[in-house]
Formats: sequence, structure tokens, C-alpha cells
Amino acid sequence: MSELAKRTVFGSLFVIVVIGSILWCRWAFFAVLLLTVIIGSQEVSKLTMKDGGRGLTFWTVVLGTLFFALSVLFFEISHILQIILLLIPLLIALFSKKYSFEKVAVSCWTSMFFVALPCILMMEMYDKTLLITLFCMIWINDIFAYLTGMAIGKHKLFERISPKKTIEGSMGGLIMTAVTAFWVNHYWLHVMDDWEMMGMAMVVVIFGSLGDLCESMMKRQAGVKDSGNVIPGHGGILDRFDATFLAVPFVYCYLELLA
Repeated sequence: MSELAKRTVFGSLFVIVVIGSILWCRWAFFAVLLLTVIIGSQEVSKLTMKDGGRGLTFWTVVLGTLFFALSVLFFEISHILQIILLLIPLLIALFSKKYSFEKVAVSCWTSMFFVALPCILMMEMYDKTLLITLFCMIWINDIFAYLTGMAIGKHKLFERISPKKTIEGSMGGLIMTAVTAFWVNHYWLHVMDDWEMMGMAMVVVIFGSLGDLCESMMKRQAGVKDSGNVIPGHGGILDRFDATFLAVPFVYCYLELLA
């Protein structure tokens, strides 16, 4: 199978799983996000610890998974559980003779804040139309940023971190996502004011692009091309959700301000 065919097949399967779980029910989406947190936390540990370490990887995955699962399942006391879990890395570093505080903090807290927290917020703002719209915005931006960059991209966006991304590509993705969001909401969805939907699209694109760059930074510092190989042709979970992970908290705040 060629690389293009592989990317197309497994990319399509990824979309089917994500959208299908949202359409099925809340707990199907929860199961997909739970698996995302488990694998994503493992990838975070690999990216943040160049010298490896099974023990710290174990704690990174456990804390990230518990932070997500307990926050969703025990919503009424989630703040208490979150405070306790956020303090545990300090205790791990205190009693560990092998791992420094810096390694424990970076690995565990990145897992909880960059991977688990956005998944918690997606469960909290669970609405089929809203979530599908959010993911479609991210994918539309990716597609048109790539196509525009290939066609007319000349000026580098952030060459130190991602040499292939261009300002023209980013603007193309932003414009097409905002226009598409306005058009679809105006003629079909009607879930909010058209201009508010365009505002949401801009939040998704801006912070989603920054999330992509943040993950690229972690990969560059770790000296790897992909965060993992769980999705053939696409890399790891972080490679597929990097934009989502940073966009979601800001979308959540944006929607709260509109409420």
C-alpha cells in the first residue's frame, strides 16, 4: 500500500471512529477519549523523557487517565479529586531516587493539562452538533492550510519549529474555515449567531495551529518525526489530536463568555 493510500484509508477510519462515537452516545465518545488519554499520555512521556523510564511512564499514564476518568465519572467532587491528583507528582518526585522533579513535573503535568484536561472539557461540553462542528473546523483548517501552502506559500510561519508551514497556508486555512462555518451555520445548523460561529472558527484555527506547533516543538526537542505509530501513515495520537488539545480549552472559555 502506498503512503498516500495508507494515509487516506487510516485517516478515513480515524474520522469514522471519532464522528461515529459522538453520534452513537456520550459513553462511546468517553471510551474513545479514554483510549486517547491512555495512548496520548504514553506518547507525552516518550517525548518529554529522552532517556526513557518505565516507572515514570507508568505514573504519567496513570495520573493522566485518572485525571480524565475521575473528573468525568465523579463530576460533583471532581475539583477535590483534581487537586489531589495534581499534587501527586510532587510526592513522586519527593520519594523518587531516580527521577528529578523537573522530569516528573514535565511528564505528568503535561499529560494532565495538555491531554486529559481538553478531553474532560469535551465531555463537559458534550453536544453532538457542537463537537462534530469543532472537529470539522480543525480538519477543514488542516486541509486548506496544506493546499494553500502548497499552492502559494512563500513566507515561513515558524521556521524554527515547523519549516514547512507558511503564513499564506495559515491564512488560507483560517479564511476557509471561517467562511465555511458562517455558511453552514447560516443555511443549515443555526446553533448560534453566524458571527459568533465565525468567532468560534477563528478561536479553533488560531489555537489549534498553536497546538500543532507546540507538539512539533516537543517532537523536535525529542528528535523524533512522529509522536508514535498507532495510526499508520499519520503517526501517534498526539499527531492527530495536537490541534484539538489546545483549541478545546479556548473554545470552552469562548462559549462560556457567550453564555
